[in-house]
Amino acid sequence: MTNFDDLNKQAWGKSILKHQMLYPNERIVSFLARNFKDIDHNHVKNALDVGFGSGRHLKLLLDYGFNTYGIDYSKESFQIANSVLGHHEKLKGLKLESIEENSFFNEFFDVILLFGVVFLRKYDQMFNDLKTMYQLLKPNGKMIVNFRTTEDFLFGKGRKISEETYHLGNSVPVYQNMLYTFLSKEQAEMLLTKVGFTVENIERDDYWKNNLSEKHSWWVFTVRK
Repeated sequence: MTNFDDLNKQAWGKSILKHQMLYPNERIVSFLARNFKDIDHNHVKNALDVGFGSGRHLKLLLDYGFNTYGIDYSKESFQIANSVLGHHEKLKGLKLESIEENSFFNEFFDVILLFGVVFLRKYDQMFNDLKTMYQLLKPNGKMIVNFRTTEDFLFGKGRKISEETYHLGNSVPVYQNMLYTFLSKEQAEMLLTKVGFTVENIERDDYWKNNLSEKHSWWVFTVRK
């Protein structure tokens, strides 16, 4: 039986070594500016970046004054982020763990970034991951999460696992061997509300790359516990 989590982990590790992202996504910047602009007050708040990669959003959380934590299952990500940010006094812990293995306390975080990661899982796993995030978040805490839309250029490529999920295999070299799940707005919203979140804001990002040959498309949700 194919272990898609292992394939994603291997592919992600290779990608991080080749392409280290330095600057934060503008949606994360906007989310923090809108909801956590009082930097002095942020010093008593805890923030978690799930799937922190090369650490670009960890750095942003630190700039906003949070007690900052991160979790990633890629040892390459852990090594890179720790070497760059490990000295920072507000970086309270980086964990080399999966979401299922996480050792954080429930209702510990005021803010969670779940950006660019949840759609790398099958639908039932996405539900379980979101349920874990709900448990980790404090009452009235907020999270930003994004989902690939069904209009994304990757949708339908590779081997079909379910109506929403595809194993890309070798169909798109830069995403080789990765698993992706694609949702409509209604599916994504239903998934979040089923877990228990209150949806506060929905946005969408569409942009084209490689001489207009690739349309990248995401739903972006801000939710509250």
